[in-house]
Amino acid sequence: AAARDLRELVLSANRIGDRGIISLAEALPKCDKLERLLLDRNLIGAAGARALARCLRRSSVRELVLGSHLGGNPLGPLGAEALAGALNDGMERAAADRATRLEALNLESCQVGELGAKALATMLPGSGVTLLSLASDDLGDEGAAAVLQALPPGLMSLDLAGNSLSDRVGQLVGETLQRQPTLSLSLAQNDLSPNFK
Repeated sequence: AAARDLRELVLSANRIGDRGIISLAEALPKCDKLERLLLDRNLIGAAGARALARCLRRSSVRELVLGSHLGGNPLGPLGAEALAGALNDGMERAAADRATRLEALNLESCQVGELGAKALATMLPGSGVTLLSLASDDLGDEGAAAVLQALPPGLMSLDLAGNSLSDRVGQLVGETLQRQPTLSLSLAQNDLSPNFK
């Protein structure tokens, strides 16, 4: 009964690994009030991300933190691709009688890469995500461009810091901000020329 009333679960820096997160993921749909789940620095890889993605769609989790400025998880592109599937959660959450959708996703330092960014970009437009962090994820220009071109209209904050982005992405950011003028966007610690800083 206590798990049903849990609103926030902070398990940061516990070395849970894939086996541990698979067990935890199975419990998510049973935690009716759990809205915030912090799992940064837990050695979660692609297998753990797949388990999370399967169960997130039927949960009440609104904020998922798998990475932070202190460190992330080695999800890699395959883990990011699995989590991308969880962004399309509207129908499954409604079927599970959930009133909310996943709104905040922090994948900072989770080794998302260009391929993972492109996978996320395919599902972002139909998602309910309002805050997204892909900082320090080796996205490169191609990965960042894919994300910028696929932002959902309700996105309020995007962190692309520390991804070795060039002026090419800086120009795309200008176009993005014209479409979404209320978007807060971080491009800190990239390779932009002084014209874009």
